[in-house]
Parts: sequence; structure tokens; C-alpha cells
Amino acid sequence: MRKDADLMARFKLNAELKKLIGEVTGHRRLIAIVAITGVIYAGAYSRLALLLKDLTDFLGQGDTEKIKGTIGIALALALVSNVCKYFHLYLMNYITELVGQSLRNKLQYKFSQLSLSFHNSYTTGPGGLISRTLSDVRTIQDGLRMVADIFLHPVLFVLLLGNLIYLDWKLTLFAFSSLPFIAILLKNISRSIRKYTPMGFQYLEKMAGIIKETLDGVRIIQAFNLAPIIEKKFRDVGTSYTDTRKMVHSRTELAGPLTEMIATSIFMIVLFYITKEVALGKATTGSFMAYTTSLLMLNPSLKRAQETYVRIQEVLVAAGRIYQIVEAPHEVATGELGRLFPENWEKISFKNVSLTLGGNNVLEQVSFEVHRGDTVALVGESGSGKSSILNLLLRFFEPTSGEILVDNVSLEKFELKSLRNHMALVSQDVFLFNDTIQNNILAGSSERSDTEVVEIAKSANAYDFISKMPNDFQTVVGDRGGLLSGGEKQRISIARALFKNAPILILDEATSALDSSSEADVQRGLEALMKGRTTFVVAHRLSTIQAVGRIYVMKSGRIIEVGTHQELLKAQKEYFRFYQLQNSGADPTPTSVA
Repeated sequence: MRKDADLMARFKLNAELKKLIGEVTGHRRLIAIVAITGVIYAGAYSRLALLLKDLTDFLGQGDTEKIKGTIGIALALALVSNVCKYFHLYLMNYITELVGQSLRNKLQYKFSQLSLSFHNSYTTGPGGLISRTLSDVRTIQDGLRMVADIFLHPVLFVLLLGNLIYLDWKLTLFAFSSLPFIAILLKNISRSIRKYTPMGFQYLEKMAGIIKETLDGVRIIQAFNLAPIIEKKFRDVGTSYTDTRKMVHSRTELAGPLTEMIATSIFMIVLFYITKEVALGKATTGSFMAYTTSLLMLNPSLKRAQETYVRIQEVLVAAGRIYQIVEAPHEVATGELGRLFPENWEKISFKNVSLTLGGNNVLEQVSFEVHRGDTVALVGESGSGKSSILNLLLRFFEPTSGEILVDNVSLEKFELKSLRNHMALVSQDVFLFNDTIQNNILAGSSERSDTEVVEIAKSANAYDFISKMPNDFQTVVGDRGGLLSGGEKQRISIARALFKNAPILILDEATSALDSSSEADVQRGLEALMKGRTTFVVAHRLSTIQAVGRIYVMKSGRIIEVGTHQELLKAQKEYFRFYQLQNSGADPTPTSVA
């Protein structure tokens, strides 16, 4: 079993390595320059060791002309090697930045494509995903910088080894007899690193999640004096992280001293042997200098190879975590290519639709129809399934069973982009980008001119307050629109939906969090938005839906009543109870998260 597990792990690591190589080889021209400059550097640098032999021997002979010529060649080689080394390292660093940004781009785009099921169930939340985007990619970049060594140190190793064999092959064979022991040592160390590195990444994700939670919930943390509790939570996770990294560093740094100790022992034996040979007249002083210099120059290459092998273990773990996200299947299918949402559809039908999330039955056997141009409302207690119907319509989730049809064609068959282009969402929890008011409105559609923004803002009843802003439409709204009031944010959200000009409008408790004055302003904007559109409304205040043609009352994921406002009041059932409670001052329908 252990052998099978090792084979599977090796196969997975090889797969991640191939993917990373694919990322790097996307910059072939730059890689070619890195390779060429690395080989030239290795050749020039290794030749310097042999020149030392000639220089030493010429010094002993007192041949001034040959000494001058050798020094000239050495200086030329030094110039070539250093120029090549500069471009070799500079371009490799640039390539790692390009690869890192490419991975970040892929992750960011994937985050925007994955379903809400993925985001809702991801253990460490947005902070964990941010950690993968920043920390894991940085680990890969640091490791990929060592890829430059593939074109330099192996070549340098071979050339220096050639020097040693040329000077004394028997001694060289003895000197390299320790390599198998070093290889076994590195293999055992790398296995330990692969064990602890993923744990470190997981703790780092948790810390990023806590930081994100702290920033998002700073008002509640301060209001309830939760700072010490959050600080302890962060400190505990941080301690676990540092303990794990301590294990990784202890393994990583163990390889260097051990290999250096072996190399030093070998070098001292070689030094004793070759000194003896010189004393006996079997070797020249130049040979002694060239051999020991080549051996010393070889040590950094061996050390770099050891560091690269150890570091690549962390890189492969980080790459596995990134590609786990990048290659994750879309839980919501993108639909059939070329099948566009129909412009002149007649009806949308929910047929026996059920939805299960996290083991809970959110919707059960829901069936109803909405014809083009209709306005329908969904009411019910929190958790009754109202917003879940809207989420299914936008295909944030897929039904567990049953289907949603548009003129007898399943919703999932339409191209996802085309489907969502035909729908505009205004929700209770307004999200605005940390950008200008104009750009937030323009986010509604990339196909319309920005010259229409002012008229759209007037239609959304937003122009008056925008014109009073310091920079009117160029005013930056802050993170999530934090510099605006709730009513102002909502009216910009309505303007964004108006700008999109989609035929289907989805209002998810768009006024429930507003005071009466703000609600009146927003309601006027909503009325302009609803004209000529098919509208789905999740209502908090029943007073806002009294003119709706059809109201669906929901409870425990089922539709239990259908009718107009007056019809439902006459029936004196669940809707009547809601109405009575609201009019008596008690609100039975708190903010819905269904």
C-alpha cells in the first residue's frame, strides 16, 4: 500500500511539473536566451580554472609573454561570463514574474466562474483563495527562479568534471563516490518536506481567512469587543503555521550542512593526496591549483542542485494547490455553444424543481409559470426558498431535480453568458466596485455608450444626489460602496440594472434594508426599471407588492398559496398572517438569505 501511495504521489508530482514546464515554455524566446547565456557562462567560467594551471606553470617558468596572454584571455572570459550571467539571471527573473502573473490571472478568472456552491463551501473562504493567489504563486515564482540553474549548473558541472577527469581521473572517481549517499539523503528530506509543506499552506489560508473576516467585520468586532477573541484565534493558527514551517526549514536547511560536510571531508582528502603528488614530482603546482580550483568551483553547483531539488518539492505542492482550483470543473455547465437565449420567448416554467444545499432541502417540488411581461412576487419567512428560486433562474446553482424551461427548452442548454445577458439583478446586499459612480453604472453593459449614463441616473432617481457629490459621476464610492448611504448605493445599483437594459428583471428584497424616505426614492427608481420588463420580486414589505399580478407564498421550500394581494387576504391563510403582523408593527419576515 505504501508503495502504491508513493507511486501515485510521484505521478501527481510529475503531472504538476509538466504543467509548470508548459507555463515556462510559453516564453520560448526568452528561455532560449536564458539557456544560451547560461551555457556560455558555464563554458567561460569553467575554462578559467584550467587557465589557472597554465598561469601558475608560466609563473614558475618566468615566461612573461605567456603570462600576459593568459591574463588577457582570463579577463576576456571573465567579462563574457559576467555579462552572460547578468542576462541569464535577469531574464529568468522576468520570466518568473510573467508566469506568476499568468497563474494569478487564471485563478482570478476561475474564481469569477466557479459556482456559488464552490464559494459557499470553500473551507477558508475568500481569504483562503486570496492566499492561494498570492502566497502559493510567490512560492512557485521563488522556485522557478532556480529553473535558470538547469541551463547553467548542469553544464558547469559537466565541464568542471571534465577538468577534473582531464587532470586526474582516478582521484575524480574517488571524489565522486559520495554522490549516491547525498542522493539518498535528499530523497528522504524531500519526502518530509512534501508532508509538511501542504500543512503550512493550509494554516496560511486560515490566517488569510481570519484577516479577511476581521476587515469585513470590523464594526461588529469593535461593537462587541471581540478583538481579543479574534486575536487569540489568529495567534493560535499562526503558532501552528510557524511550528509547521519550523519542520520544513529544519529539513530544508539540514541538506546543506550535511552535503557540505561530506564535500569538505572529500576535499581535504583530495588536498592531502594531490599535495603529496606534487611533493613527489608526479604533478605540477599548476595541476594542483587547477584541480583544487575546479573542485572548489564545483561545490556551489552541487549545493545549488541540492537546494533546487529541495525547493522544487515546495513548488510542486503549491502548483498542485493552484491547478486544483484552475482545473476544477464548472459546477454550473456553460450551456450549448451557439444556443442563445431567445429574444421573443413566451414563458418560463419551473417543473417539479427541488434544490438541496449542504444536505438541506431548500426547495421541494416547486412548479409555476411566468409569462413574458408578467410581474410575480415571492414572499415567505426567512429560509423559505424565495431567493433560491432567483439563484436557480440566474443559474448560480443547478436544480437537484426537476427542470426550468424557457418555451420548453431547458434553461441549462442556453449559453450561460447569453442567459445572464438577458437578466438584470438588483439585490438587498448591494455590491459596488471601489471605482467611480460612472464606472459602476457602466458595469451594467459593455455595449452601450457612456453618454447615456446621465439619463439612466435620472431614470433611477439617482441624479440629484450624484450631482451633489464632490466629483459628481467621477466620485469614487469606496470599498463595496462604503462612502455612500444604503439608499444611494441601491439607486446606483438600479441605474446599473437600467443601463444593462435586460428584458428580465430580478429584484431580491431590493428595499428591505432601507428607511421609509430612502425606500420611497428607490421605489420610484424601481418603477422606472420595471416598465416593459418581466419581473421577479422577492418582497420583504408586503405593501410594495400589492399591485403585483401574482404572488407566490412560500414555506419550507414549497409554494403554499398563489393569488393577488386581495385574493390572498380573503383566503386568510399564511399571507393574511404576514399582512396582519406587519400592519400591527411586528415583522414576521426578516431579511431573507434563502
